[in-house]
Amino acid sequence: MKLRLCDNVLLVLILSIVQMNWVYSQDHQWPLHTVCSSDRLTVTYRSCDPLQDVGFTFLPCPNRLIGPIKIRLALVLRQSIYELYSSLELLLEDTHVLSREDPLCLPHFPRFTFCGSMKGELVTIDSSFQSKLDLPLKGNFHLNLHAINQDGFQIACVNATISIQ
Repeated sequence: MKLRLCDNVLLVLILSIVQMNWVYSQDHQWPLHTVCSSDRLTVTYRSCDPLQDVGFTFLPCPNRLIGPIKIRLALVLRQSIYELYSSLELLLEDTHVLSREDPLCLPHFPRFTFCGSMKGELVTIDSSFQSKLDLPLKGNFHLNLHAINQDGFQIACVNATISIQ
């Protein structure tokens, strides 16, 4: 009986070590998603949250950033949202262009319908905007977006690249 128990413990130990090496050898990044790809414009993103990917689309995929564009974002909440704060950073190549921090949900001022959503809920955000940006822009814009709840828990994290030819 002692030999059998020892063999089982040894087997569990070996399998644990193999499993740990397998887990640590995997690529820890979410896949790169292509939201839009046209002759002049390509938009890609990757979730920078190690535990959760984010779904994001916008339609139509224009050649220029003008006209109405519909946006949809979806994710399952791992924590409730009573307060939500966003942080946005925009870079052109490696040059800082814009930084912005905004409260999206406050205790007595819920600006959006997802404010007050509970852990485990699927949150979908559908919005549209009329872009008036018709500048002759070229280059790779990098957008980093973080959303943090009232407890400092990361709700969403996205790194996007907007390439304009």
